[in-house]
Amino acid sequence: MSPRTKAQNEEIRKARKQQILDAARSVFAARGFQKTRMSDVAKAAEVSQGTLYHYYRGKDDLFMALFSTWAEQIAEVVSELSGAPTSAAEKLEILGQIGLAYLQTDEDLLPVFVEFWAYALHNPKAAKSFRNLFQAMQQSCAEIIEQGIANDEFKPIDVEILSALPLVVLDGVVLLSLLVGKDVVEPEQLIRQTLQLVLTGLLTEG
Repeated sequence: MSPRTKAQNEEIRKARKQQILDAARSVFAARGFQKTRMSDVAKAAEVSQGTLYHYYRGKDDLFMALFSTWAEQIAEVVSELSGAPTSAAEKLEILGQIGLAYLQTDEDLLPVFVEFWAYALHNPKAAKSFRNLFQAMQQSCAEIIEQGIANDEFKPIDVEILSALPLVVLDGVVLLSLLVGKDVVEPEQLIRQTLQLVLTGLLTEG
């Protein structure tokens, strides 16, 4: 039997990482961040703890890998949108729809995200990981806003501040809807209305 090629080894590695992430998602959703142990994830993924630690240094690293899939997917969409024959406003609306879709698809993980934020307040390493992720997602929004300004579609504005706004709203809506209930804070409507207000302020009169 001939040895595996480098490409084959990489495919196996990707498949194993996805297997672990799928298991981790289920465990985090069921047990929460604090109560999840690496041994729980290893058992759910049907791998040894040694194999698990080969791919992820610890629970923080594993959770951030799961969390970062959002940023990677958004970055991929932004890359595809950059050359699309649509306006910058339409592109921002698409990003808003994607954010809503993630909220709906991963609703069972939202309490875990909030639990992780509280944990990161007292863990500089975890906070740094989240900061890096936030800035990567912010850059995705900034690219579209800069394109709109360059095309005279948007008014000149502080891109760094504005590009953080959609993420701030998204995170705030997640937290408030969990604390006070969706009957008080309805995520979909609040996000849509906020995006519409932002776009109204951004668009030039021409």
